[in-house]
Amino acid sequence: MPLPGTAGDFTSVTAGTGSLSQHLVQTAYDLFLRAQLNAMPALRQFVSRTPVNPSMQGDSIVLQKWPWFGETAITAAKTPLTEEADVAPTKMPATSTVTVTAEEYGFAVATTRFFANRTLAPFDEHKARAIADHAGKVIDELVQDSIKAGITETTTDGDPENALTSGDDLTAAHVREVVTTFRANNVPTWDNEFYVAVVHPNVIHDLREETGPGGWRVAKEYIDDSLIRRGEVGEFEGVRFVQNNRVRKGSGSATGHDGGQANTYNNYFFGYGGLLEYVKEDVHTVVGPVVDNLNRFRTLGWYADLGFAVYEPLAIQDVISGASLN
Repeated sequence: MPLPGTAGDFTSVTAGTGSLSQHLVQTAYDLFLRAQLNAMPALRQFVSRTPVNPSMQGDSIVLQKWPWFGETAITAAKTPLTEEADVAPTKMPATSTVTVTAEEYGFAVATTRFFANRTLAPFDEHKARAIADHAGKVIDELVQDSIKAGITETTTDGDPENALTSGDDLTAAHVREVVTTFRANNVPTWDNEFYVAVVHPNVIHDLREETGPGGWRVAKEYIDDSLIRRGEVGEFEGVRFVQNNRVRKGSGSATGHDGGQANTYNNYFFGYGGLLEYVKEDVHTVVGPVVDNLNRFRTLGWYADLGFAVYEPLAIQDVISGASLN
């Protein structure tokens, strides 16, 4: 008799009417659940300001920022004092304000006892992971919304975003310009040495091809392993880079890749003190109550009551670019 898988009686039997395939040959399932490809949230880790001493409960909260004395006051103080004349007092600089508003956010999924009694594989653990992942991504979207509402974006060539092409990629010169602007505006670094950026992997690809002084360094070469941030891939031109494919993308011009539109990429650069959050209730899992008569319906979700805002616009830059990979 021929072996299974070779031409012969076995093949002809399984292919016929009333064959073995209809009765004995069945599809099998792996009972271990695996998740699809995914990118972990990355942007909330760069929030660096939060209200410290609110006067009361409130829907919104107003924070005040003390400015430093300007150059006019510095120049005036360079004049020597005279022996018999008193110094003229001046007012403290007026404060500016930043308002951040907390809103409720949440999401839930429902399962039934019917489903639980019939599912082939353990489901609750994956359901909890999916809820946590969903919450993190929503929060990162809210952070990006606050950035775009609170600062003025720029592009790599100075043209509008819809005029960018695949050749308008982020280069070492652009990164140096961001760092120079931060330092000129006295923006603090995150670790007394580097600024940070969150960019798309396609942008990282172009930056890693840059050569010359100040070239790319992997994270372990410049920082302790325990201090490496989620998604951090290396340092370049004074900036620690975190890659994440959930940064906002858009469409460039019609002269992009292969005659089609080129993607554009938001590249977020952060100094310390740029982002603010107001948290009344942080993100947490909520197990819904059983409200049906036969205890058959179960819900699991997440809830948060919080808000984000740009605290210091000088400490954040969003440089929109193209990339050689689309």
